[in-house]
Amino acid sequence: MYLKITPEAQAKLRSKIGDADVKVLLDFDDGVGALSRVGTCTLASVFRVLLVDPAVDSHDYDESIDTDMGPIAIKGYSKMYMDEDMTLELNEKTQMLRLKGANSGELTAAVNVERFEVGV
Repeated sequence: MYLKITPEAQAKLRSKIGDADVKVLLDFDDGVGALSRVGTCTLASVFRVLLVDPAVDSHDYDESIDTDMGPIAIKGYSKMYMDEDMTLELNEKTQMLRLKGANSGELTAAVNVERFEVGV
């Protein structure tokens, strides 16, 4: 499994990361784990990029996928919602990140980038 991150998407992510020491997670927000914002079951496939302080508990992210920016952690079971080859790109019109699969098409039209820090 591989996630191509276009140069424009990389620049957007790097601007959000800055000089911070963070773990980067590709989250399928399904209500599982302490970092989820979903309160109920949903049929929507919503992926987020989480920038997580290394001290934040992220044990639910038990596998990783290779990307143009290095390995990114995921919830292992969320692979069933992903394609073998995916692309994270910047939508020039909206300036939002978009996740697409080679076979499935658009997986998430607007991928939020969220930061999680200890005590926040």
